Amino acid sequence: MKKKSNKIISIIALIISAYFANNYVQENKSTVTYKKETQYKSASNKQLETLIKKRQSNVIITLDVTVINILSDDNQGDRHQRLILKSGKNTLLLAHNIDIAPRVPVKKGDFLKVRGEYEWNEKGGVVHWTHRSTSSHADGWIIHNNKKYH
Repeated sequence: MKKKSNKIISIIALIISAYFANNYVQENKSTVTYKKETQYKSASNKQLETLIKKRQSNVIITLDVTVINILSDDNQGDRHQRLILKSGKNTLLLAHNIDIAPRVPVKKGDFLKVRGEYEWNEKGGVVHWTHRSTSSHADGWIIHNNKKYH
């Protein structure tokens, strides 16, 4: 019985390893390149509506979004790349720290998958902390054109 369990665990580990080896092409300090872009469907987009309605903040969220406007950088304190994003019927601000992570080369209409911390405000909210953590905070990232920026 123990040999059968070990075989099953080994097979599962092999399948998981093959999956990751198949999806990653190259990795360096700041970006990961994927073989193909996946059109993500995230349950977190629905979660965003709930967060907005309940005026909640400090929530780690992963969203599928479209860039609808590119704002000037915020250069006060840590520098942030600022984008207006659309998620379903909601819009929100992305504040991506470019002192920690590389700038994401986006244009209007681009599709992104974003993981970061959501903060509620009257305009729909802000997603920030879309970079590797410099503390005990959860890591965030942005995937754009098959590259992961963090």
